[in-house]
Amino acid sequence: MEKIVETRAIIAECLKRAEVFKTLGKSHLLKIAAFCSEETYQDGQGIFVEGKPADTMLVVERGKLAIEKKIQVGRRSTSRNATIAYVGPDQVAGFSTIASPHVHTASVIAIEPTRVLIIDGLKLRDYLASHPKAGYQALSALLALVRGRYRSATNTLTYFLSIVSHELRAPLAAIENYLRTMHGGFVGDLTPKQERMMKRSILRVTDLSALISDVVDLARMRPEQIQADFEWFDPAEVGRESIDDARLAASEKDININVVPPDEFEPLVGARRRMRQVFTNLLHNAIKFAPSNSVVTFRAWYEPEELIFEVEDQGPGIPPDELPHIFKDFYRGTNVKGSAGAGLGLSIAKKIMDAHQGNIVVKNIREENGDIKGTRFTVHIPRDLKTPEARRREWEREEKG
Repeated sequence: MEKIVETRAIIAECLKRAEVFKTLGKSHLLKIAAFCSEETYQDGQGIFVEGKPADTMLVVERGKLAIEKKIQVGRRSTSRNATIAYVGPDQVAGFSTIASPHVHTASVIAIEPTRVLIIDGLKLRDYLASHPKAGYQALSALLALVRGRYRSATNTLTYFLSIVSHELRAPLAAIENYLRTMHGGFVGDLTPKQERMMKRSILRVTDLSALISDVVDLARMRPEQIQADFEWFDPAEVGRESIDDARLAASEKDININVVPPDEFEPLVGARRRMRQVFTNLLHNAIKFAPSNSVVTFRAWYEPEELIFEVEDQGPGIPPDELPHIFKDFYRGTNVKGSAGAGLGLSIAKKIMDAHQGNIVVKNIREENGDIKGTRFTVHIPRDLKTPEARRREWEREEKG
């Protein structure tokens, strides 16, 4: 009995140093220690598996664990585990044990011989539920810990993507410039076959550059960053630039871009570069899935409170059960097998429109007999957005009161 008491006291001291339990009193720690045990894992030994039930929490006493997340770009690509964090002495793994629905959101593996305290998850949940004050303290500490780890992981990802983007963009831009120079005939005449090959090479390089930009944008796409770039711009000019961006891809498939503008465009507030990105992404998406020798329609009109743009193609459409998912990161439909892209263009377009307090919706176009004959994306842009300077002046007037 004396040895059990002594063991619990030692375990309680270990718990006291742990991130989640350091705010709990000694009496709580001694009671939690009653359903703890020690275990040693060897280098390379798996402990938790992503997606499996979470019924134990670990406190590292000695050694190091790696937290790994399953990464899959596209529905058909091979998934791989990527290390997103490390857990060392006095740190905790297995947060999902005390957070519903109690399923591990990542895998955990020992990367060196590691000794841990194993806490019975069911008993821990019952104890924290029956001792609300201790439960509140533990969950508050857990929330701060998760928030810190998430911020660190996001900053690391953004930094990494920025470096990769910088290193890849310069040589790709040089290659594209050389190809366009040759395609334009500035270094000599091309045969029809050479011209076709040159045009396709330019398209492939452009696709790769767009993919790099999309991945970087995904990490940086925050509403406040987009709204900081709000300015007055000419939507007609942005539309023309987007059509120019897509013209080469359209000519490769003999697709005609039919433009249907309003009688007159009026200046609008928004992030000019981002709105061009929305239109270009939608046009490229339509051209990608439209059949050769078809028409992609790009139309715009005004409503009292918004400017509306539509991009319409004559492609195969989107399976109805997939329509709710197409704006998700990395989502690609089951009927786009073999097409280029990582499934980010529509996701980024939706994030941009959310930052503009607007909307982007998709609808399949159907024949009278119900067959799908194309897809229509509709972009709603509010006409009452304000620039950062206008918002600042409005705030100052309210403060003066």
